[in-house]
Amino acid sequence: MNEGDVRPNTFLIGAQKSATTSLYNWVAQHPEVCGPSSLKDFPFFSRDTFFEKGIGSLQDAYKEEGCAGESIVMQGCVQYMYYPVAIERIYGFDSNAKILVVLRNPVDRAISAYEYFKKMKLETLNFNEAIDRESERMESSDIQIRSGLTYRSHGLYGKQMEHVYRFFPKKQVMVIKYEEVQNNPSQVVKKVYEFLGVDKGYEPEYNLLNKTGSVKSSLVQTLFFKQSNIRKALVNIIDPILPLHRRTKIRWAINEWNTKESKADKEDFEFEKKQLYNYYIEDIKLLEKVTGIDFNEWKKEN
Repeated sequence: MNEGDVRPNTFLIGAQKSATTSLYNWVAQHPEVCGPSSLKDFPFFSRDTFFEKGIGSLQDAYKEEGCAGESIVMQGCVQYMYYPVAIERIYGFDSNAKILVVLRNPVDRAISAYEYFKKMKLETLNFNEAIDRESERMESSDIQIRSGLTYRSHGLYGKQMEHVYRFFPKKQVMVIKYEEVQNNPSQVVKKVYEFLGVDKGYEPEYNLLNKTGSVKSSLVQTLFFKQSNIRKALVNIIDPILPLHRRTKIRWAINEWNTKESKADKEDFEFEKKQLYNYYIEDIKLLEKVTGIDFNEWKKEN
């Protein structure tokens, strides 16, 4: 590596809708860590079109964001643990990388993801219809459908973590429960700092980011997030001007501004929860086996 090169050495790989955006922000506030918000959910290692541009394009993005000299350089994408090729590419890039994973009860995660993408104007089906069409969606040529609207398969953590451990030893992987992030963020962050080898006495501001909530302006949400001819025209104008990591930063800002706390039209998913519980139970047992962590609370129907 040439002097002045900036290379990520820590990866927050998922899971989707598990408070990863908040955790990434808290860890990135540490003075020994460089973790630009524009490079959270930048799918460099999972999407061919970005990976094929070469690692230099990723290094340039870090330099643009002012990273220089920090011992920890962080990158995050909730799709990494979902796509086996991303794990393989990260290992090929840096076999000594440290891996952070946040796992949420897969039943709750699936419903939260559905509500989120419904809010984002990307989901048009009801939850049962979306689940019924999941196999079809997993083969879709549309990356947003394949990566986002596949709610059930994202929660197969046992299978996903089994693949992670094929490449990275457990000493390089930190698994965090979503419930711990919610209930005791300060303790979680201190453990992460210790895992990364930075001063664990630093105390960040605990901002809660990327909450599902509901939208303030339906028009803004439709213009910037819903698939439409208007959005395609905007993308065609902006794409040549701003690289993806810059557009990601703008997208996060718009989404945060346009989200209010309360959830609108709260749905009852009791029937779906029972179906999902039965679907996940064997994978949760596999997750316990491969991680050595007790997830017994997830094996009880709510």
